[in-house]
Amino acid sequence: MVTITLFKVNPLPKRKDVLKKLKGRKDNFWFEAKISRFNENEVQIDIWFEESVELGLKRAFSDEAYEVLEYLKMNGKERILRKVYCFLNLDLALIEIYRGLDNVTWRIKEIIEKSLEVSLTPLSLDSGQLIHLIAKHSVELKQAMFKNVHGLWYNILRGRHLEDNVKFKDLLVMRPECLRVISIVPRIKYLNGNGYMVTINGDKGTIKMSNGLFKWKPRLEVRQIVSLIANVAKLPPLF
Repeated sequence: MVTITLFKVNPLPKRKDVLKKLKGRKDNFWFEAKISRFNENEVQIDIWFEESVELGLKRAFSDEAYEVLEYLKMNGKERILRKVYCFLNLDLALIEIYRGLDNVTWRIKEIIEKSLEVSLTPLSLDSGQLIHLIAKHSVELKQAMFKNVHGLWYNILRGRHLEDNVKFKDLLVMRPECLRVISIVPRIKYLNGNGYMVTINGDKGTIKMSNGLFKWKPRLEVRQIVSLIANVAKLPPLF
């Protein structure tokens, strides 16, 4: 699964300043910046950091990695090098960090803010904007999460074509402003012709892309999904 956290950038820096200030930057994180091969108005930022072998293996293999962990420790391997991909889209004034919203992402955010003298805020979507994504830019709604309905912190619906589901429609009528997370098959151009589920968290500004064992997603597809979300985020709130 690919997870990306989206941040709005303000003010928008110049491309040359991004390359100058981030390329080769080092502390606990190592930065490299270059013009993206996908678009000249996009800067690719590669970020490396060290992580304990134990934490890295647990993240990948859960408790089954115990024997591998002990072997690596016996051979002096205490740390591993991790890489985070990041793209600054100058057309959309967005930074995409290929990682969920955790402490590492927040630390990267802080370094970029300080280095470029900008402010990064999560790209949040209200309920009306999520509804617009479902109605105008999806082939199918597969999951919907409503916040604080019937005294429950979350109501979660899962199924096929939930956009036609009676319970989903009833919840929208009852509490239209409470829709916070959706999982859709977006209406974009797929390189192999096969669509997949994308989960959009309106509170956190994260997107998760699922497609079986294929962990990586083509940049062309990611750019389309991000553009859809960014353009919908510009719509005025409905509630």
